[in-house]
Amino acid sequence: MSPSRSKWSKNTELDYMLMRKERGLFNLGKGRHLQIPSMGLALIGLTLLVLLAPVHGANGTPWGEVRVQAPAFTLPNLKGQSVNLGDYKGQVVLLNFWATWCKDCAKEMPEFEKLYQAHKGKGLSILAIALDKEGRPAIETFLQNEHLELTYPILLDPEGLVARSYRLSWVPVTLVVGRNGKIVETVLGAKPWGSEEVMNSFQKLLGDSRDK
Repeated sequence: MSPSRSKWSKNTELDYMLMRKERGLFNLGKGRHLQIPSMGLALIGLTLLVLLAPVHGANGTPWGEVRVQAPAFTLPNLKGQSVNLGDYKGQVVLLNFWATWCKDCAKEMPEFEKLYQAHKGKGLSILAIALDKEGRPAIETFLQNEHLELTYPILLDPEGLVARSYRLSWVPVTLVVGRNGKIVETVLGAKPWGSEEVMNSFQKLLGDSRDK
């Protein structure tokens, strides 16, 4: 259970399951918001990032119906190399904001790897943005302890600057950025990214000329 769950009404919890954009990838029914299959993952078990609450006056991505451009950023990877979102122009990019102390984040990682292996040759990239203040040592220890062998990049955002620019206050949060650089969908909570349903959704998105 999330620390803040008791403060929410049931409708509010469901409303925040999936913040839909102009066209939803996982459209299982009508409406802007939608409850998605749990696959045993705690979808409502979002972890509040108090320190990442939006800063007054900071530039950020507003929630809404109109697709917005994903804010540009540059972050180091685990090898100390700089990675720029602009380097992935023309690809569909999943931006996964996570932390080592988030249990649902760890459950998602093998699912992301499965999705990535299936579609990386078709123009899908995944950038996992770690928000741990301890940075690289904490991430490397976590990966070793969890026996995770991931081939997609892990980026370090220990100060939460990129998370703030996207106005994020929870983990895990995953944003789907289309080939045109605009945010297609924002998913709050864990999702079975390696499921047949999601695989098919990305197959469609990757072949959609509107995102090229």
